[in-house]
Amino acid sequence: MVEFTLPKNSKVGQGRTWPRTSHATHLTEFSIYRWNPDDGENPRTDTYFVDRDDCGPMVLDALIWIKNNVDPTLTFRRSCREGVCGSCAMNIDGTNTLACTKGQSTKPRRR
Repeated sequence: MVEFTLPKNSKVGQGRTWPRTSHATHLTEFSIYRWNPDDGENPRTDTYFVDRDDCGPMVLDALIWIKNNVDPTLTFRRSCREGVCGSCAMNIDGTNTLACTKGQSTKPRRR
């Protein structure tokens, strides 16, 4: 495993916590790493609450739901949605995997 130290101005900060949907009863919390190299700001972690009754079972479905219903500035790559192309590869829960084949976690997150 490779370890490296980020510069002091690259420390990940707490980002925005988006409000929960008032009518949702089956919510999952997503903490998403956000960084824009063009704005000069430090990276941040934004928190979203996804209504699992309103989206599909995979992490990619939740990301699409967030983009369509909560935050249109969220960007990510996707293509085939079948685990063939590898376009949606990302680090999810500390593991490199495909968002289109990774199911949403039903266990509570440790903090």
